[in-house]
Amino acid sequence: MTPGTVICDLDGVVFVDGDPISGAGDALHALEAQGHGLLFVTNNATTHRSDLVAKIEGASGYRPALESIFSSAMAGASLIAGDNSTAFVVGEAGLVATLGDYGIEVSQRWEEAEAVVVGLDRALTYDRIKDAVLAVANGARFVATNVDSTYPTPQGLWPGGGAIVAAIEKASGVEPEVAGKPYAPMRQMVREAVGPGPVWMVGDRPDTDLAMAKLEGWQSVLVLTGVVASADDVPAEFAPDLVLKSLAEVPAAFRS
Repeated sequence: MTPGTVICDLDGVVFVDGDPISGAGDALHALEAQGHGLLFVTNNATTHRSDLVAKIEGASGYRPALESIFSSAMAGASLIAGDNSTAFVVGEAGLVATLGDYGIEVSQRWEEAEAVVVGLDRALTYDRIKDAVLAVANGARFVATNVDSTYPTPQGLWPGGGAIVAAIEKASGVEPEVAGKPYAPMRQMVREAVGPGPVWMVGDRPDTDLAMAKLEGWQSVLVLTGVVASADDVPAEFAPDLVLKSLAEVPAAFRS
């Protein structure tokens, strides 16, 4: 195969909630040796870009370049950067730090919020949802880093950021602007980083990873280590070009 760009999702592809996926690191090294550029694109907004470098290396033994990593936190921040917006955040420290990178001030007072930015929050409280709803009802811009209903863990699927977004949307009656895969803000960020040659998207979730590939005209690989256990579970509109057991099988598939 002509060398190009391989875009990898993280949760369910390189690791599962931080636990290594067997062979993932060897596969990343092998793809790089084949001449492919590697990008990492995640809808998980809980971890700052710099911390993802260490997380990927810790799980796989492959150390990515900081500039090769894109998160839905970054995509969400890009939507309101430059607006001098004060944001109320429903999310974790990685999202707050990412907003800071983009010059966005974060307030704990919903009354001050010009934007509400929502991601996965594993310490979520009713009061946090209530304040987000009040801010949106007060006219704050409603930005969802992603709308993934679940994310994979060793125990099975846990509620994702999209479940939290849905609660705020239902209570406020306002639809959010969505930043992460497969929506335009994330696609634009990644498109600008893609190198020459063919582009492959490797992911475990049809409605984000495979959908993003379809929208951009890229080729796609579904791996069965995350959300989807069988290709039979993939809607026809998101049908991948390849279905493999895991990322470990991708280099050999590309060679053949």
